[in-house]
Amino acid sequence: MEEFKNNLHCNKIYKGDKLFKRKARSKQSDFREKVLKVGYDMENRFGQYGAFLLPEHASKGLNFCEEFRTEILDRIKLRYPTMSNEQHDGLYANMLRSEHIPWNIFVPMDEDRHAAAKVLNEIIGDPFIDEITRIEIEWAPDKAQSLNDNTSFDTYIEYLSSGKKCGIGIEVKYTEEGYHFGEKEYKEVMENEHSKYAEVTKACGLYSDSIANTPLRETPLCQDEYRQIWRNHILGESMVLNHMLCRFHTVTLFPSGNPHFSEVLPKYLEFLSDYGKSTFRYITFEELFELLGTNYKEAKYQKWINYLKKRYPF
Repeated sequence: MEEFKNNLHCNKIYKGDKLFKRKARSKQSDFREKVLKVGYDMENRFGQYGAFLLPEHASKGLNFCEEFRTEILDRIKLRYPTMSNEQHDGLYANMLRSEHIPWNIFVPMDEDRHAAAKVLNEIIGDPFIDEITRIEIEWAPDKAQSLNDNTSFDTYIEYLSSGKKCGIGIEVKYTEEGYHFGEKEYKEVMENEHSKYAEVTKACGLYSDSIANTPLRETPLCQDEYRQIWRNHILGESMVLNHMLCRFHTVTLFPSGNPHFSEVLPKYLEFLSDYGKSTFRYITFEELFELLGTNYKEAKYQKWINYLKKRYPF
């Protein structure tokens, strides 16, 4: 502790941040300083603004909730037997990015699947879930049976409803907004009307006739602000089309302080058919944490929920 006493507090501001991201960066830096009580990596180009753990603290798993840290780290090792330095930094050291958040939320949820089912039934709006059978972080179905790309769910939850296999794909956002095309994706989406993206979009029934009957490149689904929402939605629906699931819901989880998703998610609803609307949900961190508090009553869960409430909203 003595070694790092001079680099606990960070006043440095990244001028490229929008206001909401600056607030989130400050929130994570304050959490590191006041709760974790460890220094930040001033030598790292991402870490010089306070929200990046030193290597020794990152490797100990300080980016993860203490009450469930052992379980989380064990599951990360199973998911990623090998990891590049860049992947390691993004998950273990970077406090501002969203990669670590699904682990902090859904691994503890998996400890009590009965309570998890109650929470998720509240989110999807109907008592569909009889029994949760698996919860996976960073998971995707076989490419050949889905979109033939690297699209994945931040969290995938599989459950039984009246004996039938169903799924929920959860996309977790923190300070992210939309994202730009990669070269390969651009060609498939914008230049190939026979791509998997186009085929699934037309066949899945999620979208209004005006969207489904229009060339994909001419729809708003291809725009930066909607593209990832659309891709995760049709990834799950491709599993329904290929009889891997009977029903699928997509859920976007984000903090209320992120204005991008507060605006974009309701607009995305306008592109959907009645069926599509029945499969699409979004919820804020704050709303989810209240649901967790109602359904997870044991002391260790209350400590975890308090951790989530203290760390993430901004």
